[in-house]
Amino acid sequence: MSTAGISFGGLASGLDTQAIISALLAVEQRPIAQLEAKKDSIGKQKSLFGDLDGLLDKLTDASRKLKTTSSFLSMKAASDDEDIVTASASSSATPGTHTVSVTNLAVAQFNHSNGYSSATESLGTYGEFTLTADGQDHVISISNPTPQAVADAINATGSNVRAEVVDTGAASNPYQLVIRSTETGTENAFSFSAVSGDVSGLIADVQANQTPAEDATVIVNGLTITRSTNSVSGAIAGVTLDLKSAPSPPKDVTITISTDAEEVSKNIQEFVDAYNEVVDFFAAQSVVNEEGEAQSDLFGDPTLRSMRSTLRGIVGGIVDSTGNEAFQLFAQIGIESDRDGKLTFTQTELETALAEDEQAVAAIFTDGTNGIAKRLEDQIKVYTDSVDGLIKTRVDGFDRRLKQTNTRIEQAERRLELYETQLETRYANLESLLARLQGQGSSIGNINQTQR
Repeated sequence: MSTAGISFGGLASGLDTQAIISALLAVEQRPIAQLEAKKDSIGKQKSLFGDLDGLLDKLTDASRKLKTTSSFLSMKAASDDEDIVTASASSSATPGTHTVSVTNLAVAQFNHSNGYSSATESLGTYGEFTLTADGQDHVISISNPTPQAVADAINATGSNVRAEVVDTGAASNPYQLVIRSTETGTENAFSFSAVSGDVSGLIADVQANQTPAEDATVIVNGLTITRSTNSVSGAIAGVTLDLKSAPSPPKDVTITISTDAEEVSKNIQEFVDAYNEVVDFFAAQSVVNEEGEAQSDLFGDPTLRSMRSTLRGIVGGIVDSTGNEAFQLFAQIGIESDRDGKLTFTQTELETALAEDEQAVAAIFTDGTNGIAKRLEDQIKVYTDSVDGLIKTRVDGFDRRLKQTNTRIEQAERRLELYETQLETRYANLESLLARLQGQGSSIGNINQTQR
C-alpha cells in the first residue's frame, strides 16, 4: 500500500519492523473490512429485492389471465363428427348445443388446357388476352407465346390467380397449362376475354376445361349460411366452424359449446405456482441455522413482513359480490392454504364448482371491485411501480447507502495509506538514528582502546 519507496529490515534495532507495521495496519484495516462486509450485505439486499420484483411481476401476469370473465371462463367446442366439421370457441361463446349440416364445400376455380409436347412448345408469334380477377382487368400480351410464357405472364399480374405447366406423364402431349384461383368461393372466380393472336387455341382449351368456383353452404340450427371459404364464423356467436366434407345425403352434426375446465385449471395452477414462489421467497428470508443465526440479509425486514401479510390477506379474503354464498372463498373452489400460506389446488373440486355455478366461481377472481385477481394486481403495482413503487424506493435507498459506503471505504483506504507511509518513515528514521548511534558508540570504543 505504501508509496514512499522506503525499504528497511530492522538491521540496526534487530526488530522485525515490517511485521510491526503490518500488525498495526491490520488493526486499522478492521473498520474497512467492516465497511466491505456492510457493502456486500447491502448489495445482496438490493439483489434480493430485485428477485422479489421479478416474482411479483410473474404473479401479476398469472393474475391477469384470470382477471376478466372472458379470460377466466375459457370455452371449448366439440363436434360429434370431425370428419364433417370441426369447431373452435372463443371466450365470447355461450355454452349450448347446435345442429350443423354441411351441404356444400367452398371450391376454388380450376382450369386447364389440352396437352402439348413441351412446356416451351411454340404457339405462334403473338398473342393477347385479358384476365379478369380480383375485380380488375389484366391485359396480357406475349410476343413469342408458349404454355410456359403464358403461365409466367399470368403470374406476373400479381392477382389471386396462379398458373403452371404440369407434366401429366401421358404418352403423348403430356404438358398441360393449369390455371387456378388461390382462394375459394365464387367471389374469387376469374375469366378470360378479348383473346386475339396465336394464343387463341390455348385460351379456348383453358376455357373449355373448367371446374367452377363454389361457395360453402351449411345449415346451422335450421338457417342456411353461405360463405366463400370453408371456415365459417358468425353463424354461432364466438364459434368458428371448419368444414371438412359434405356427405350425400347431408348429415346432422352436433356442436357442443362448454366451459373448458382444463384450460381454466391450467391458468389457476399457474397462478397458484406463481403465488407460492412469492411465499417461498418470503420464507427463505426468515431461515436461521442451528445456532440461531440469520441465513438471509433480509432477515426480519419489516417491508417483507408487511407485504407477506397483505398478500396473504388478499388471497384469503372473502368476495361477497359473487351472487352465491357457496362460492365466495378460494377454499370453496379447490384452492386451500396451509399454515405457511402456500396454496394447493384440486382440479376436481374446481370442476364441480364450475358445473354448479361457473359465473360465481369466476367472480371470485374477476369481480371488478373485490375480485382477487384485481386486488392482487392493484396491490402488487404499489410494490413494483417503476416510478414510485415500494421496491423502487427500497432499491434507491440501497443505492444511496452503497454510494455512501463506497465513499467511506475510499476515505478510510486513503487514511490507511497515509498511516502506512507515516509508520514506514518513522521506523526508517528510528533505524537510521540507531545506526548512527551504534556507529558513534563504535568510534568511541575504538578511541578508548587506542588511548590505552
